[in-house]
Amino acid sequence: MIKLNKTTKRILLIRARYTEPSIRKVAKSLHQEGYDVTLLIWDRSGKRTLSVEKNEYKIDYFCLRAPQDKRSAVFFLPIWWVYELFYLLKKNPDIIHACDFETQYPAIIVKIVRKKYFVYMIYDFYANNLPNGKFPLVRNAIRSLVANIEKIGIGFADLLILVDESRYEEVKGAKIKKSICVCGAPEEVIEQKNRNFGKICDTQIIIFYAGIIEKTRGISYVITAIENTKDVVLILAGPEVDKEILVGRLNEKVKYVGWIPTYEELIAKTKNADILFRFDDPNYPRSKYATATKLFEAMMCGKPIIVSDNSTMADIVRQNNCGLVVPYGDVELIKHAILTLKNNPELRKQLGANGRSAYEEKYSWEKMEERLISAYEVLLSE
Repeated sequence: MIKLNKTTKRILLIRARYTEPSIRKVAKSLHQEGYDVTLLIWDRSGKRTLSVEKNEYKIDYFCLRAPQDKRSAVFFLPIWWVYELFYLLKKNPDIIHACDFETQYPAIIVKIVRKKYFVYMIYDFYANNLPNGKFPLVRNAIRSLVANIEKIGIGFADLLILVDESRYEEVKGAKIKKSICVCGAPEEVIEQKNRNFGKICDTQIIIFYAGIIEKTRGISYVITAIENTKDVVLILAGPEVDKEILVGRLNEKVKYVGWIPTYEELIAKTKNADILFRFDDPNYPRSKYATATKLFEAMMCGKPIIVSDNSTMADIVRQNNCGLVVPYGDVELIKHAILTLKNNPELRKQLGANGRSAYEEKYSWEKMEERLISAYEVLLSE
């Protein structure tokens, strides 16, 4: 392995999702540390976005229109893998920082052929993220196969990065050389002027959700829970994966604002809300390990959050007393949690303050950044 110095550390980060801000934080932090950083993103919207300079690191886009979080997405992966492989061979970086199974094996091939450092970051363990099928035996066999393939790939990584300690259980059995945990905490965003959601009165409560609009996020249960609840409005933002969720359900109490163009605006709207929520269907193995960025965004913004039980998110909320925990899909208990927070502004304030304190003490991106940079320095010093 070639040792690198400050002037030759060229890093190529790869992410097969264009809606995630998490990898951009990593790119920015590494760039600010003095690395020469390029970020390759698969833009599944299919827009012809040219390479641009952002925060002085380069972003390249692979613009192939494809579904996200759908079974049919698998048919587009070979095209992406071929592109990624030749892109890596052409760019010839010193360090390949690949994210999730969708980017794993082309990176491994180039690591072996060109003798490069390989950093592997798992936001979602792919096998546990696969859709449920009609035939449990087939589904479990496929998940087991995909899990083993990803674990074999982990053995090639010089550094493994997980987003939560609980996820070590997901990769149990893999040969791990070095590992760290870097949670999905957001960067501190400077306060900016923002158009509010247009509250009708001071007693009106805004529930805000920004993320993928899909069935497994329990959005329909929240809509049902607030139907007959006075002075409560639900604001939804993000890409519609399952469009049928909102068909016939948008009204003065449920509003869909589409895609929020900048992360700064998203955080501003989060600060303007009163309650956030993040649920995960327990029928999917991923729900147990889910530590959504939205949880840490709520903590950073000092807002109470309602999360589904039997998950790492629920453990964090309970440990830090920064929100409420409900069983997934229990409309009556979801409604009760919303009314509890609606009718008790002091409780909302206290839970939000608890979350903010926990963010500052344990989960801030500043602390995560220190771990990331330190791990890179140790890796390159060997």
